Amino acid sequence: MALYNFSFGSNMSSNRLLARLPEVKRVGTARLIGYELTFDMVSLDGSGKCSVKESAEPGAQVYGVVYQLTPAEKEVLDSIEGPRYDCVDIEVTLLDGEKIAAHCYIANTTDETILPYDWYIEHVHRGALEAGLPNEYSENIKSRPTRPDSDKVRAAVEFAVHQQ
Repeated sequence: MALYNFSFGSNMSSNRLLARLPEVKRVGTARLIGYELTFDMVSLDGSGKCSVKESAEPGAQVYGVVYQLTPAEKEVLDSIEGPRYDCVDIEVTLLDGEKIAAHCYIANTTDETILPYDWYIEHVHRGALEAGLPNEYSENIKSRPTRPDSDKVRAAVEFAVHQQ
């Protein structure tokens, strides 16, 4: 049975996702209509991570990447994303207009005052570039406020993902 995941955060970067799930298949770039991208999910390391929230703003949409997963891969991804996200069924529209039933992870623990680490924004921005998202959208990601990670070893490992 094919399952589809809509990744709008760091997992848009195939380098990041394939390091976690090496066999997933990229289906394409898609839009989630009526939502906006946020960086307010409280992670276990105290930094902000991506989420989405519904938005009444005209034209609100979140871009992301759809991946096809096996049930076993979804279990692994559920465990990676953890209890601070709810796995929600959604419908996304691929850029060619095809609609796909998918799931995504929406934060259930948020704080608008926290900032993401600079390496995390780099994952999301690289994923946006790789997915061919509109320049304005990817530049908006890159311009978000960040903070440096005090764990220099972790930061080096995370930045190194993109040096391959």
